[in-house]
Amino acid sequence: MNESEKKLRKRRRHIKQATDVNRKHADMMKTESVARHERSRIQIRSEVMENRQIDYKSHMKWLNRH
Repeated sequence: MNESEKKLRKRRRHIKQATDVNRKHADMMKTESVARHERSRIQIRSEVMENRQIDYKSHMKWLNRH
């Protein structure tokens, strides 16, 4: 095996490792985004329900859904 083949294999291995890391990072960001979105929906729902001045339940049917 000559030097050029060794360099090519090494380069391919590094590219593969970088691709795997990038894929894992993208999956992690997507998962965190979904979780953050769900937490914000829960926060909105709790803030609206805490307001005792106005009865939102009769106007916003989505408040009762989980």
